[in-house]
Amino acid sequence: MSLTYPSRLSEVQSYFNNGDVHLGYRRLLDSAIETQDSSVFADTLSFCDWYDDWTEKNTGGDAALNERVTALLQRIGQVPLTAAEPHLKLEARNISKRYQSGSFSLSALDLSLPAGQITGLVGENGNGKTTLLRLLYGELKPDTGRIHYQLNSVQPGASFYDIKTRLAFIPQRPAPWHGLLMDNLQFTATHFGQKGRENTLWTEMIIARMGLRPFREYTWSRISSGYKMRFELARTLIKKPELLLLDEPLANLDVLAQQIILEDLKYIARSQTMPLSIILSSQQLYEVEKVSSEVVFLQKGVARMQNTDGTTNTDQPPLLVIELETTSSREQLQSVFAPTGLQKISFNGGVYILYFDERGSIGSVMKKLGETGLPVRYFRDISVSSRRFFDA
Repeated sequence: MSLTYPSRLSEVQSYFNNGDVHLGYRRLLDSAIETQDSSVFADTLSFCDWYDDWTEKNTGGDAALNERVTALLQRIGQVPLTAAEPHLKLEARNISKRYQSGSFSLSALDLSLPAGQITGLVGENGNGKTTLLRLLYGELKPDTGRIHYQLNSVQPGASFYDIKTRLAFIPQRPAPWHGLLMDNLQFTATHFGQKGRENTLWTEMIIARMGLRPFREYTWSRISSGYKMRFELARTLIKKPELLLLDEPLANLDVLAQQIILEDLKYIARSQTMPLSIILSSQQLYEVEKVSSEVVFLQKGVARMQNTDGTTNTDQPPLLVIELETTSSREQLQSVFAPTGLQKISFNGGVYILYFDERGSIGSVMKKLGETGLPVRYFRDISVSSRRFFDA
């Protein structure tokens, strides 16, 4: 359930009060961006300047930080907000694509994407994730079916060119850009109607939000792969799109950066004034499933739908499936878990996948692990994860 705006501001304050400063800082910027108010942007950027100095020197102590945060949150809370109406942003029905060369084809599938929702695309390479994204972005034309967009800022009957201005697609390998980071982002803002002081304030807000303030005067060759992705996200957010398509955005990020980007995308998607619908393709199954409302698992171009509550298009309730890394042998595992309904075991040389019948439960499995003292390096319930569709 989405938070009301006052409770979001209270949540931001609590982050700072409890010492979660880096998280609080990002959520504070999110709250300021929600207002779309230039004077709030100016106050927030003044706070950012002070915060950078405080972070470097930390001479004022936490009390000074909390005082500044409280004052800015009060200022943000004075701006009335108009919440966007929730509705479907995209609806695809029976879309398919077959390439003339090669044997791959994307079989007919349906997809609906409400405002503020993240849908994850998972599957091994070459199974159709990028093809589906390119269809939805209009780079490919489906052989069958239709794709309908319902965007707030586009009038019914508008041309696809008008629709595409409200869509954003970030490929796995973005094209290099020339010049300075700040100049590129300001140019993007100009192209989408931001001029003069408004342009500078909006660009600076997005730069701050994406952690790019130290890199304003950097060129493409001077920033890392992770910050190149942050730049692409910044350039996308400056456009204020309603639908964002991301192709393997986590590929060049370290584990911590992956978690931060995903949690930030989830929060940004849930904006009350500018909800952003996101379709995200990745091979980082667990991370994507944590932030997705729905997951599409693609296998050889065929879609298997899975909600994060575990329901699938097969209408079969999932039985217990456990992923386990241990030095124990298959025979030991079979002996230990047979009484708990173990049906079969698969092994890829690194981890075991254990499948149980209706007798299996997390409680019974963990009890057996405790009683027998089996050496466990890794344990995860994947009963509602798309991981269970892969071989061990």
